Amino acid sequence: MTVLGAVLPIFAIILAGYVFARMRQLGADAVTVLNAYVVWVALPALLFDFVAEADWATLAQPRFVLVFATSMLAIFGVSLISGNQRLARRSIDALAASYSNTAYLGIPLAGALLGPTGTAAAVIASLLTVCALFALSVMLVEIDLAPRVPVARRIGGVALSVVRNPLVAAPLAGGLWAVTGLAMPFAPQMFLKLLGQTASPVALVTIGVFLAQPRARSSAIDLGRAVCLKLVAQPLVTLALLLIFPLPRPWAAAALLIAALPTGTGPFMVAQLYAQDVTLTARTILVTTVLSVFSVTALAWWLVG
Repeated sequence: MTVLGAVLPIFAIILAGYVFARMRQLGADAVTVLNAYVVWVALPALLFDFVAEADWATLAQPRFVLVFATSMLAIFGVSLISGNQRLARRSIDALAASYSNTAYLGIPLAGALLGPTGTAAAVIASLLTVCALFALSVMLVEIDLAPRVPVARRIGGVALSVVRNPLVAAPLAGGLWAVTGLAMPFAPQMFLKLLGQTASPVALVTIGVFLAQPRARSSAIDLGRAVCLKLVAQPLVTLALLLIFPLPRPWAAAALLIAALPTGTGPFMVAQLYAQDVTLTARTILVTTVLSVFSVTALAWWLVG
């Protein structure tokens, strides 16, 4: 499979979602419905099935976790300390600068380019993004917006919310099933596989529909900083870490590829949840996704072409 043969269909599905939304004049409610289906039904089925049937040696990758998590948190930290707004705003902006679209874009793209190793890397990265980065940002927002609530209580609430997230609960449940050593009955197995197979195409269409929504303008300086941190600084930091902590080639390629992915929709969700201005996060998602058509394709060509 050529690089273009693997990458272009991924972005073509996003484009199809964009064109469909513009032709049918779909609004934000369509994004909400599609996103809910992916988050609550399709992706949990895919993650449960993958983890339940995975070889645990494949998922036990401490060096990959170290490299990916360190680069992700480093970019988050740089963005957090470089802003001059209040903590809640800075934490959401930092999330937008470091939150790779690991689940919606990473799983189909890494899987197409790198096979089972790429899929495993994207699943691990998705868990790190949701369990660590997303939770950290939410905790900082809570600390800023609810200063009278004890910190321990806020941290406990964030931890509970993370565990309840279907993208976290599903792979945890899959791991518990794997520990039992029981074989998955045929009917549930087919149910999970059929649902899981819808996750990637529907998620990619959802990105396209999201990008088709009208967006207000944001500060060019803030937007440029977020885009540069996400598409340039994060993969460069990852590359530097790989020189210090070498990984086998497929895992190293996956770490670089996933670090270079555009911003996912997580920051937009956090901004909406806490009634913060969504302009910068929405524009960051839009610009990084459009530019990643060229940057990710070029990187993929260098890595596996």
